[in-house]
Formats: sequence, C-alpha cells, structure tokens
Amino acid sequence: MLIAGCNRADRIEIDGTSPGIKSGVFGIVDVLNKPVYGDNIVDGKFRINEILEYPGYYQIKVTNMLDNKLTHIPYEVYLENGKYNIEINGNDLTKYPKIKTESKIQNELTAYYTLANELVADVAQKVKEERAFLKSSAGKSLEGTAYLARVDKLKELQDQQTEVEASVIEKFIEKYPKSAIAAHFIKNADYKSDPVRYYALYNKLSDEAKDSEEGKEVGGKLSGLAKLVPGQTAPDIYGTDIKGKAFDRNAFKNKKIILIDFWRAGNEVSRQNHLQMNSKLLFQVNNDQAFGIISIDLDENKEYWLKAIKEDAMKWPQFSDLKGNESKNAEAWGISRVPTYYLLDGNWKILKRDIPYNDISFEITDYLEKK
Repeated sequence: MLIAGCNRADRIEIDGTSPGIKSGVFGIVDVLNKPVYGDNIVDGKFRINEILEYPGYYQIKVTNMLDNKLTHIPYEVYLENGKYNIEINGNDLTKYPKIKTESKIQNELTAYYTLANELVADVAQKVKEERAFLKSSAGKSLEGTAYLARVDKLKELQDQQTEVEASVIEKFIEKYPKSAIAAHFIKNADYKSDPVRYYALYNKLSDEAKDSEEGKEVGGKLSGLAKLVPGQTAPDIYGTDIKGKAFDRNAFKNKKIILIDFWRAGNEVSRQNHLQMNSKLLFQVNNDQAFGIISIDLDENKEYWLKAIKEDAMKWPQFSDLKGNESKNAEAWGISRVPTYYLLDGNWKILKRDIPYNDISFEITDYLEKK
C-alpha cells in the first residue's frame, strides 16, 4: 500500500495597479526593514506570487522612478495566505492604498488607515510643511523671536496631530468594538503623551484584543503610566544609596520641589547634564533649601556607578538597585530612555513628567515664585 501526502506552502498573491506611476518599484519589507517581496511597476501594473514568509505585519514601499520627489511613509499591511488586490494612488502617495482581500485583519487595517487619511491628513501636511520651512534657508534666516514663533507653531501642530491620532483610534473602536487588533494601533501611537486617555481607550477594547500579545504588553505599560501623571503620588525608589541605606521619602519633606534624575554612567548626555546641574542649575534656582535633586542610576556595575558619581561631583542623594534594564525603578517610573527627568513637590506628588532638561530651571523657579 502506497500512501502519499503533500503540504502546500502558504502563498501571497498580489495583483496591483498604480494609476499615476508608469515606471516604479513596489516593495514589501518585514518588521526589521528587510526586503522580502518586490516587483517593478510597468505601465502602472505590478504582480507578486511568492511563498509567504510568515503571516503578520509588513510595510509597503513605493517609488516613482519618474518623480523621485514623491515620497511617503510606508504603508502597513497584514499579509496571510491568499490573494490581495492593491491599488496605489500614484498621484498622492500619502493616501493609504485601496486593498481588496479576504483577510479580516487587513480589512480592519484598511478601515483604520482610511479613517486616519480622512482625519489626520490635513494637520499632518501642515506639520510636514512647517518642518520643511524651518529647515529651509528662509527659515534659518529668521531672527531669534521670529524663528522661535515658528518653532512654537510647529509644536502646536504636532500637539494637534497627536490629539487627532488619538481620536482616530477612538472612532475605530466605536465602529469595530469587537476588533481583535485594536491594541496594535494603541501600541503604535504616542500613548505616553496622554496615558490616561489611552488607558481609557484600552479599557474599551474587546477581551480578544486585550488578551493578544500586543494587548497584554500595552495594557501593562498603560496601567503603570496612568499612575504617573501630574497630581498622582510618585512611586518609591528601589535600592539603596551609596552607603547602603534604603530610600525614605520622608527625608525630603522639607523640600518644596524635587528633581528626579534617571541616568547611566555610560550615557554621555546624562553626564554632561550633571556638570550643568553643578555649574548652572543650582546657581540659577538659587534656593537650595527649597529645591533638591535625587539621582537614580540604572547601571548594573556598582564600580561604574560610584566612579561616575565622583567624576561628576554629584553631592546630592544617589540611589540604585544595580539591576540595569531590569531595574524596578525603570519599571515603576515608566523609564524607556535616559536621561529622563521628573519634578515632584515635597509631598511626593508628580508636578511634571518626562520634562526636557532645558525647561527644568524655568519650571523650578516659576514654581518656587508662586509658592
């Protein structure tokens, strides 16, 4: 008796058109930006029929060989076994492609990005134009106050864009309350800018979305970040000082405002800022009785930590649990990069989170004057 079997490999079949692009390149890269599929666009048409690397998220990149000035942010797609019909808007590469497929996940992606096109496109274009102006010779030739005014305008537009992007996710969840991939959009958003709002959005997700790998990841981060907004009590500090003494927040109750400095010995920006704290910040604030600094190190090597403290002449309190990237301090305070700075009041309440170093002196002085 002869028994034969055959497992047919999953394939991805794409039939594409690109009105407005006669000659170009259609390419697909994976999450590591490695090219995996591609075809030349000839007379507005392209085609791909290949074995599927893996089902998941990819990025589409399109180049118009006859007009290299037409650029775009890569389009996110979800590829799985099956057929896709893709139409690229060659006259406006900022628009998300029209994609017909039986993939439920891709259809939800299309719905989300089509909604984003409608709501975000206008402000995104203004942000792009303002950035281009500031980089241009005309922008660089502006006098100080005029240039700063344009910088402020760019910041306002970026804030508007962040707000609109959050509303896109909100409207998507309203339209697709049972979506299994809505957590994916929150994860890719600037959720740290407004964790309370995004955590509220997260809590509206379906159980399936919350239970997804991305749902669990972003849910854990948001639940922590939502507790780190101004007005909330800041976390304790884990580890000990250089003498082995554990942290006690009551020791800082005599201070009206406290700067929390997260740093590493090998981080050049952290180290330069410590020198600035010694030479300028403490002088600018000019009220060391009401103002205090606490530095929290995120190294693993105690020798590096102690050596850097000495080299930087850091005479204020120092703490570390010497667990590096696994530090409980990084987890509790939501630290994803160093340096990161917080401002707290004497009751250990958060005043400012993730504050730019150049704003610290003004914020401290302004707060003390009002007190």
